[in-house]
Amino acid sequence: MAEVEYGSLKDLVQKMKAGETSPVYLLYGEEFLCKNAFERLVDVLVPDKETSLNYESLDGATVSAEEIIGRLNTFPLFSGAKVVAVHGTRAFYSKASVEELAKRSIGAFDKQDLEAAARHFVNMLSLAGLSLDDMRQGGLERLFKNKSTDGLQVDPEKLAAWKNQMSDFCHQHHIGVPGSSRADEVLNEAITSGIPKGNHLVLVCDVVDKRKRLYKTIKQIGVIIDCSVPQGSSRGDERERMTLLRAHAKKVLAAAGKRAAPQVIEALYEKTGANFRSFDSEMHKLVAFVGDRGQIELDDIASALEKTKQDPIYELGNAVGERDVVTALYYVQSLLAWDFHPLQILSAVANQIRKLVLGKELIDRLLEGGWDERLDYRGFQKSVWPKAKAMDDGAHVKGMHPYVVYKTLVFASNYDYEQLASAFEALMRADQALKTGGKNGKFVLERAIIETCTSVSKESSRVS
Repeated sequence: MAEVEYGSLKDLVQKMKAGETSPVYLLYGEEFLCKNAFERLVDVLVPDKETSLNYESLDGATVSAEEIIGRLNTFPLFSGAKVVAVHGTRAFYSKASVEELAKRSIGAFDKQDLEAAARHFVNMLSLAGLSLDDMRQGGLERLFKNKSTDGLQVDPEKLAAWKNQMSDFCHQHHIGVPGSSRADEVLNEAITSGIPKGNHLVLVCDVVDKRKRLYKTIKQIGVIIDCSVPQGSSRGDERERMTLLRAHAKKVLAAAGKRAAPQVIEALYEKTGANFRSFDSEMHKLVAFVGDRGQIELDDIASALEKTKQDPIYELGNAVGERDVVTALYYVQSLLAWDFHPLQILSAVANQIRKLVLGKELIDRLLEGGWDERLDYRGFQKSVWPKAKAMDDGAHVKGMHPYVVYKTLVFASNYDYEQLASAFEALMRADQALKTGGKNGKFVLERAIIETCTSVSKESSRVS
């Protein structure tokens, strides 16, 4: 039916709202853009997806094509459309994807996003027909001399560092190389045979081989959304990247009721490059920094962003709030490398947990215990912040910036009280171990971080 670029998403969504929907959608390319496009599509297909039993989300790395089809052929429990979403599907990979996956893994490795780097890494090995043992025994070096990776030049020293860290990470997290699969053939046959009316399959992936029959089938009877960002150095590629970033910045600013002075977007791009996740994060920091002021000025970039770029304590707290173990461990390693004492780092984590307890109490008092994930910062300022400012001194919000309170509530919603209590216990054990000496400080901190971010409540344990 259609193959559209991310820039045409608005028009596509309008057509969907008018009733022009398709049985299958494929989104591929830049992770952040895919996520944004996915949310907008599913909001139209299943408006109440947060509470509806008509929406199912599956992990493409573990789910079989047969299970996807089984879920897709099951009618919804309630009237209306049903959506089966598959994130990270490998069905569009081929040997031609090896180089692109290698680039993505190295890119994530450079940013110390080891989870993403490892995911791309094992998929690359699978397509190249290599096991982790093969890779350790020189298989990776041989692969990079192969014609399939002619366009990828990697410094031998960097190649060794990437290989060793990926090997260690995969071993520590029990990540194996996926086996070969006929998922593309099975899915192609199911889509060709016909999806039950009213049901929709949404496939999300990073890399596609457009020569695959499955891709051509979806292009013919479904909708493909290209969320990729041009990586070339040509003026045309640069212009297209800026167009996408400006459109995203406009959306963030509109949601916050802000404007940007001339050259702000360009200056921010100079700092972040075409990394949409970083660009989005910095845009939100700027929105928070200007507070009630309606316009973001050029000078705000230096004032607001330099400190946070050089403040891994701040980023460590965010990672703990998000329960992101990999990122939190990265900042622990960075802080230790910059000669922070382990007790200083532990204290910072403990302070964040105390803030999360405050956040839980505020959610109880302001929102009757229920945090709505759809509540954005602008909505918070309108509906929640006035009530928070009016609270008594015991709420500890006076003098706090509204964005800080908002993020505290967002982070607090990721934990329950039992999990926060467990986190305090883990931090107390780490404090005692560090003060009594004789223990490796890095090991103690890493264990405390892992126990804090992965704590499970007793109620959750009983359910599982």
